[in-house]
Amino acid sequence: MKRIVLAYLGIVLFAIAPLLITIVSISAAQALGCQIDEVSSHPCMIFGLDSGPAFYVLAVFGWLTIVTLPLAAIALVGLTII
Repeated sequence: MKRIVLAYLGIVLFAIAPLLITIVSISAAQALGCQIDEVSSHPCMIFGLDSGPAFYVLAVFGWLTIVTLPLAAIALVGLTII
């Protein structure tokens, strides 16, 4: 029974992980006073390093949810049937 619950939780985490990464990166960028959007990366100096491109990639990472949600739905249905 415990393995089934862990499997369900793992599948749900797989499905929402890109959204969580995007939310955390946007929150961190805003807390550091950086401009972030989906159009392009903007300079964001943190400890003398430009972190703008990294924040940009992590912010756009949320689009991966288009792939992970259907795959997770299929996996959940398959796990429920088995």
